[in-house]
Amino acid sequence: MWNRLRYTFWAPAYDAIAGAAGFDAARRLSIGRLQLTPGDRVLIVGAGTGLDLEFLPSNVHVTAIDVTPAMLKQLERRAAGAGRAVTTRIMDARQLAFPDSSFDAVVMHLILAVMPQPERGLREAVRVLKPGGRIAVFDKFLRDEEHPSLKRRLLNALAKPLFSDLNRRLGPLMAGTPLVIEHDEPVAFGGAYRIATLVSPGGGSPAAGGR
Repeated sequence: MWNRLRYTFWAPAYDAIAGAAGFDAARRLSIGRLQLTPGDRVLIVGAGTGLDLEFLPSNVHVTAIDVTPAMLKQLERRAAGAGRAVTTRIMDARQLAFPDSSFDAVVMHLILAVMPQPERGLREAVRVLKPGGRIAVFDKFLRDEEHPSLKRRLLNALAKPLFSDLNRRLGPLMAGTPLVIEHDEPVAFGGAYRIATLVSPGGGSPAAGGR
């Protein structure tokens, strides 16, 4: 699997790249919008080295999955150093080995622009999410109505196999799901990235949002 190979290679340097200060602020804001309560069960999809852990309340139950064992080993060391219990599983986000409605919230940070068939990963996140649960998304999306420039398309030809797809849009990935956008805003590095809070209907009306 190409993702496992390339992120095994990037694992030693991943924190220096994905742990930038601008990303930390976006992670904090994105997770804060999940409105977590004590005892909630949270799934981190594409958890990497565990950079999201410090922004999650200590009184929630965290399960972290990733396709790359080298990433999860670093996450486990990070969790142990913080005295935090985290369940880790090597798993493909496109085929989650969890029953329906297993989690109160799902975190999908810097994963939908990386994984192949991201629409499958999002549908799986919806399946394991409880009605009324939230999905925190943070990634480099184009606006749905935006068309990439020639320069961006050329850059993407290099970036896509090495890092991630620069030209994905959130709207098409959500097509066919019941998800509702509760909040959506540009963040990090002059708005090059976006955070979006997605709600699965069934647990009350979502707040008016900012798309």
